[in-house]
Amino acid sequence: MNQIIEGMLTIVSGLKKKERREFLTRLITSGVLSEDEQDILVIESRRGEPTRPLDKFVKEMRKKGCLR
Repeated sequence: MNQIIEGMLTIVSGLKKKERREFLTRLITSGVLSEDEQDILVIESRRGEPTRPLDKFVKEMRKKGCLR
């Protein structure tokens, strides 16, 4: 089983960013993964994105009228 996982990782890491995102999207929407597994994929795929403090996010949502 580890050889299969290593092979898949090699293939996925060789994909271009757009192809990798499409692969992850199709994997998530296919229904073969549990909700927790889907969450892990989303978290890992977005790990390098910029972040912001929670209080700034809350202020922004309040300003937009999404929160009270």
